[in-house]
Amino acid sequence: MKKKNQDGFIAISIIYSFFILFILVMLVIMYSYMSDRKAANRIKTDIVNKFSLDVPQISINPKGSDDPQTSYSVKISVKDVGNGIDSIKYIWATDQTSVPDTDIENNATITSPTTAGQYYLIVKACDLYSDCQTLISNRFIVK
Repeated sequence: MKKKNQDGFIAISIIYSFFILFILVMLVIMYSYMSDRKAANRIKTDIVNKFSLDVPQISINPKGSDDPQTSYSVKISVKDVGNGIDSIKYIWATDQTSVPDTDIENNATITSPTTAGQYYLIVKACDLYSDCQTLISNRFIVK
């Protein structure tokens, strides 16, 4: 003969066992989620740094001149925005669509062509993540 509450005790024990198992599974899932989230945030930070939209800042001095001279000396400076400068290139061109192809160092002073004409100085600087900036000067008149 069974005791009066034995069936109820077994049913409640099974329910509590499933509840404790459910809680343990939820804790494992939450821990796994938090670990994955921390790893994802580290990866996200690396990706943001890699694909940074910060571009190098180029300045030239002088920026151009309508006062004809036989030659110009122009200083080219590039400000690093935290990603490191990879390359600086320039070209003296008679149009504003030429592509810079001559490598220079930062803070270099270059000399314009001496052949008479109107020239534009085009400078392109890129950082280590291939974010690039191009600057086209005002015209320089060489006599």
